[in-house]
Amino acid sequence: MGFWSSVSSFVSSACSVIGGAVSKIGSEIVKVATSITSLGVSLAEKVGEAIKSVGISLGIIRPEESMEELGEKAMLSEKTPNDFDSISEYIDHLRNDVVIDKEKLDSLSDAEKLARSSIGASITLEGINEKLNTVVSPSFMATVAAQDLEAKKIIGMIKAYKEKNLNTDDYSLYLKDELSIDESHKHGSALVEAYQKLEPELTTEQIEDKVMELKS
Repeated sequence: MGFWSSVSSFVSSACSVIGGAVSKIGSEIVKVATSITSLGVSLAEKVGEAIKSVGISLGIIRPEESMEELGEKAMLSEKTPNDFDSISEYIDHLRNDVVIDKEKLDSLSDAEKLARSSIGASITLEGINEKLNTVVSPSFMATVAAQDLEAKKIIGMIKAYKEKNLNTDDYSLYLKDELSIDESHKHGSALVEAYQKLEPELTTEQIEDKVMELKS
């Protein structure tokens, strides 16, 4: 079996594990978790890290909590997100009411661990969307994760896009100059405003330079 066939088989195995947990975690979380896993091992891990850092910044999860353990708890719980009024309450339930066997978790295959990490990341992303009252997709998180952007910048961008009624999924198109001139200008303006709030000590010219650097 070739390298790419092995990678494809690994990802498929992880996706199968996620799909088998649909009755435990709900179709929406399965859909997002599968999208994260389908990015491939390396990028899926980076996306999970980016989602975790944003989740910590927003107070959704704690620094010591792992995506893998959160996913394992979701798969073990007798309750689903639909049993709660909010994702925040669901995460509290997983945190406080579900006990996992760490030795058993450590002994799982890498594909099974990736599945659990993706489920945990999906749940946390749902919490981010709930907290910010918006819809952020795995594809946007993949783009900012690949850029190694820190949590405060990611959050600032999400808020700016929401205020301007822009779709975060179009951020990657902006970076690749695949939007119309008018749409590209809207995205650029939103990003400038986001950075001005993050770094008010900088001049407009310096902010514009930083936004331009996002495309490099």
